[in-house]
Amino acid sequence: MKHAGKRIWFNIAARALTILPQKVPTLLTGAGSLKLIPSELEVLGAKKPLVVTDAVLVKTGVVARVAEILNGAGIPYAVFDQILPDPTYEICAQGLAALRAGACDAVIAVGGGSVIDAAKLIRMGATHRKNLAKFVGLLPFRNGGLPFICVPSTAGTGSEATAAAVITDAARHRKQTILDPRLPPNTAILDPLITTGLPPAMTAATGMDALTHAVEAYTNTLHYSDVDVQAIEAVRLIFSNLRAACADGSKVEAREAMLRASHLAGRAFTRGFVGYVHAVAHRFGERYHVPHGLANAIALPYFLDLYREACPERLADLAAAAGLRDHTAAGDAASAAQAFVDAVRSLAADIGIPAKAAFLVADDIPAIAVAALKEAHGTPYPVPLVLDASALETVIRSMLA
Repeated sequence: MKHAGKRIWFNIAARALTILPQKVPTLLTGAGSLKLIPSELEVLGAKKPLVVTDAVLVKTGVVARVAEILNGAGIPYAVFDQILPDPTYEICAQGLAALRAGACDAVIAVGGGSVIDAAKLIRMGATHRKNLAKFVGLLPFRNGGLPFICVPSTAGTGSEATAAAVITDAARHRKQTILDPRLPPNTAILDPLITTGLPPAMTAATGMDALTHAVEAYTNTLHYSDVDVQAIEAVRLIFSNLRAACADGSKVEAREAMLRASHLAGRAFTRGFVGYVHAVAHRFGERYHVPHGLANAIALPYFLDLYREACPERLADLAAAAGLRDHTAAGDAASAAQAFVDAVRSLAADIGIPAKAAFLVADDIPAIAVAALKEAHGTPYPVPLVLDASALETVIRSMLA
């Protein structure tokens, strides 16, 4: 099958995957919205939640704030704080054991993408009699799981909005994606006060992660109207606020805007899909334990160099969203597309993202390319152009330091 035929097939297959209606969480936003947790638990009929989080958020006092709110409302709870970056099925199983030991009937995820993805699986495992490691691929669940509230502590993954969870198979050293429209939480609480202590480097990487979600969803070929609106607004918010959030983490307005952008980008890619950037970034995470947002941030401009020729009109739209071109202006889409690619590189440089992948080992590139294509073409992602292994190797090789 020639590349043009594959591109059409990927589009058709991706459309089929989005036929089922996806759960959309109730969205609560604004400084101090964390205090609404008790009322949401009441609405959901939950009596004793398990708070799923990580040790860092325990140390920074974020979990203590949640505990104070629950204690003040007289709500009993248990805490599982063992989630690590790139969570494994084994860690999720430990969380499920903690939930059952505590007789909990709901889950509250407080953390970044790793915490939220693990909490998704814990919450689903509680209502299924299946080994957690068997949950992989498309539509593995038979019901909606326990009541579930997400409180993201970073503005990047948008996992509180998505129908996906990425869990690591430790035995095979492989990240596996679970896709099911039941995965989004019942409620997402976007409280910017949770994110004000986020260090600049993490703010930068997670912000670029959100940008990658929006860009890949918009440049993919499905062109759903809701996805387009969400992606465009996410790009606008990121270009308007990410530099400020990195420069001064206490700027609540910038933090709130970035949480909103992350959520919108998550909504966008959960229906519009991601693409080659994520497929390669996942391999970087598996091999080199590079934070996912940083891996995306480094890879994104290299693929945009290809996309500016494959879909210049789409990048021109993103240029308008980034304030680089008047929305009503006619003219040269190719020039606007190039301006957007340049602006992404400038934004990354301004917030401290390296231009090259210093961790990348040349001898690993062929295997990385093969595994990335297995993800991108096997899902499949409705990418704007189709690459073979040789072409993808060339792109990855250009990232070498």
